[in-house]
Order: sequence, then C-alpha cells, then structure tokens
Amino acid sequence: MNQSSLNDLLRLFLETRVPVLFLIGSLALAILGNAVYELLTGVFGATPQFLIALIAGAVMIFAFVVVGFQRLLRGFKRRGGTTVEPDRQAPPHPGLILPVSPNPQAADTDIIAWHQRDATLRHCWLLASPSVAGSERFRDLKQTLLERNVTPHVVLLDDVLRADQVYAKVRDAINQAAPVGDAWPLIADITGGTKVMTAGILLACLDAGVPVQYWVTPRDRRGNPLPSEESCPMQVVVRTLRSGA
Repeated sequence: MNQSSLNDLLRLFLETRVPVLFLIGSLALAILGNAVYELLTGVFGATPQFLIALIAGAVMIFAFVVVGFQRLLRGFKRRGGTTVEPDRQAPPHPGLILPVSPNPQAADTDIIAWHQRDATLRHCWLLASPSVAGSERFRDLKQTLLERNVTPHVVLLDDVLRADQVYAKVRDAINQAAPVGDAWPLIADITGGTKVMTAGILLACLDAGVPVQYWVTPRDRRGNPLPSEESCPMQVVVRTLRSGA
C-alpha cells in the first residue's frame, strides 16, 4: 500500500464524512490514550505531582508540534515553486518592457537590477496608468534608471482594463525599439500590473516574437514578494497549436 492510499484510509477514520468509521477511529484513539495513561501511572504512580507534570508535558508537546508544523508549512509555501532551473532563467537583456505596479512592494526594482547586471540593460519601456505615472514611486523608478545609465521610455495606458489597448501600446513600444540597436534583444515582463495587462503584453509579444519573463519569488499571505536570493525571472515559453495542412 502506497503512502497516498494509506493517508486516504486513515482520513476516513479521522473525518466525520463516514460516521461509523469516525466513531471507530475515536474509540481507538481513546483506548490508546487510556492505555498510555495507565502505563505511565503504573510506572510512576498516580500522584498529583506526576499528573500535573503529565498534563504540562502533553500540552507542551502538543504546542510544539502545532507550532513546528505551522512553521514548516509556511517555509514550504515560501520556498515552493521559487526554484528556477538555470536553463529556464531569463538572462539580462539590453531592452526591457516593464509594467509598473501601484503596489509599493512590487518587484520592479529587483527586475531592473537583474537586467542591469554587468550593465546589460540600456533601455526600459515603463507601462503605467496615468495615476501610477504621476506617483512618487514611478518618479523614483525613472530616476533609478537614469542613475544606472538606462534610458526610460514612458508608455501611458489610459485604460489598464482593456486588453486591446494594452496590446496596441506594447506593439508600439516594440516598434519604437526596433531601430534602437542597443535595445536588442528585447524582453517583456508580465509580473506587475493587472491580469488584463498581462494578457495584452503576452499576446503582443507572442505576435512580435519577443520573449516574455515572469519574476519568480517567495510571497507572503497577501501575495507581496519577499526578499530572497532565489528570486529570478523565468522565461515564459508559449507553445501554439498549429492546424495541419
């Protein structure tokens, strides 16, 4: 019997979906608990001091197991899915199309820093709504690019909930980058922004043959990225289905 089938069998005795099996499991646990109690009291005696110590020890063990399990689960959640194989990582590119998120904890600066390694990044097209483009965070992002000798290009999106407009704006950005020799090869990021922006960027880049990346990083319960040495961009591979002739 494999591990999964054993877990399913035990779950039947510990959940209330099958009342008869749940009753049998509860009785078995009660008998086991009584047997352990009788064994301990038979060895050490049923003195008040021992019973108090037994209760305190049981509470401590239970608390330790619960806290340890929660920490282990959080660790798995943070680390799960954050390891990107080297051959799947997107290398630094001279040109970057980057949607800017209104979230102050977004990974925009980390993404820029990745492509700035070895002074690779030369041009960055910043996609933003008018409200985001007028924010202090956006101005700081532009200043960061200028300080790193990267030319920022602002692309305003009047309606971030219209995929067709996002598509058109991204295609315009790609066309603008075409004659700029030091902006190629070009890559687009789909980490920040709305889901509609992600769809528009992905479709535009797919039609134009521009690669796409996604920033992989551990996240907290609210979905905000957490600092980690494992964070890196993963190149998104889109396979299209072609009908036969």
